[in-house]
Amino acid sequence: MPVLDWARTDLSHPNPNGTTNLYFSHAQFAYFDICILQRANAKNDYSQEVLDEVEKLKQIMTPEDNHNLVENIIVKTQGFVSGNISEGDEHPVELFRELLDLYKGITKEQLRENMRYFLEAIMPVCKECDMYMCVHPDDPPFPILGLPRIVTNKEDIQWFLNAVDDPHNGLTFCAGSFSAGEHNDCVAMAKQFADRTHFVHLRSCYIFPNGNFTEASHLGGRGHLIELCRIFEKAEQEGKCNSGRRLPMRVDHGMTFTDEPGGVFDESNHGHNAGYTLLGRMFAMGQIQGVIATVDDELGIEYKQPGFYD
Repeated sequence: MPVLDWARTDLSHPNPNGTTNLYFSHAQFAYFDICILQRANAKNDYSQEVLDEVEKLKQIMTPEDNHNLVENIIVKTQGFVSGNISEGDEHPVELFRELLDLYKGITKEQLRENMRYFLEAIMPVCKECDMYMCVHPDDPPFPILGLPRIVTNKEDIQWFLNAVDDPHNGLTFCAGSFSAGEHNDCVAMAKQFADRTHFVHLRSCYIFPNGNFTEASHLGGRGHLIELCRIFEKAEQEGKCNSGRRLPMRVDHGMTFTDEPGGVFDESNHGHNAGYTLLGRMFAMGQIQGVIATVDDELGIEYKQPGFYD
C-alpha cells in the first residue's frame, strides 16, 4: 500500500446506535485530492457524479473542515503506522506531495515486479528460519491518488502467490479490506485461498448505495465473518492453512463508544489510535469468541475459553 497505509475521510462517523466508526466518502476524498492536495490531473480519476459532489463541497467546506480532512486522511491514520507524517508536522500536505512523488511513473506492473524481487530475495531466509510472510491487502481495495494497488482482489492474490509459489509466501486475509470493495466476495475468496492464508483479520464493512463505506458490526456487513470462521476453523482442523499450524485470527477495528464527557463509556479522550478503542475492540472480541465457540461446536472441535479452568 504505497504512501497511504489505509484511508478514511471520517474517523468518528456516527452510527445509528450512538457509537461512532471509521468512514470513507468518495466525494470527500476526491475533494481532498483535487482541492487540497491539488494533484495534477486528479479530476480524471473520478466519475462525473463524484465531481458534481465535489463542486457542492467547495461551497460548504470551511478551513476547519479542510484541516480535519487532512488530519483524517494523512496524519492521524498514518502517523502511528509509518511515521512518515506526525501530528506535529507544520506542513503535512507538502510532505505528502513529496511522498507521492516517490511513486511518480511507477505502474502496477513495475510494483508487482518489485514485490516479486523482494519475495524471491527473502524466501531462502524464510525457509531457513521457518518464517511465513503474509501480505496485507490494499485498504481500500481500489486505486487512489494515482497510486498502483496490487493486492485488491482474487486476481491480484493469485498473481503474487503464483509469482513466488512457496508456502512461506502467503496472505493476511483482512476481511475488512476486501469487503470494502463491491467486486470482492469474501466467502468465495476465503475458500479459494485458505491454504495460503497465514493470518486473518476479522472485521467487516458495509457499502452504501453511493459506494461510500463504513465499518460494520462484526456480526454483519459484507465480510460474513461467521462463515469465514467456519471456513478457517475447518481448514485449520484439517491442516490446510498456515502450513498445518494454528491459524492466528484477531478482531480488527471497532466502534468508539460515546457518553457524556468523563462518563464510564466516554472513549473520546482515551488517546487511542483511530479504530483501536479499548471498549469497541473488547466488544468485538466478545462477539467473535462467541462465534468461534459456536463454530467449533458445530465442527466437533473442542473450544476452551482462554483464562478459565475448563
